[in-house]
Amino acid sequence: MTTKWEGDGRRAVMQNLADEAQSEGKHFFYVRIPGDIQPIERGNRFEDPLEAALQDAALGCVTGGGSQLGEGARVEYCGLDVVVSDRSRGIDLIRRVLQSLGCPQAAVIEEYLPDYNELPVWPS
Repeated sequence: MTTKWEGDGRRAVMQNLADEAQSEGKHFFYVRIPGDIQPIERGNRFEDPLEAALQDAALGCVTGGGSQLGEGARVEYCGLDVVVSDRSRGIDLIRRVLQSLGCPQAAVIEEYLPDYNELPVWPS
């Protein structure tokens, strides 16, 4: 069942991606990385290394990425769409890789099913 978030189109889109992954027996996460990280830097710094690690572990893949603009041309945060076959192992791998890459402390892994939850990348 898809949950609708009024006024938040991004969450509705992410919920649909989570529903689709679940229908295939997989798990969808959106990794939200705060900061003015431009698309090429996002790819080189986070997306490509995470994709390589997921592939090496035969665990999943990065299915997309994007940026949320703030005021002017400043990027408020960037994000990565990730689909994995094993929830626990996927979360652990995402955390390990992003920590090793020095992602910002406020980065979170958004989980949409069974309910919306923000999982910290770094330990509290």
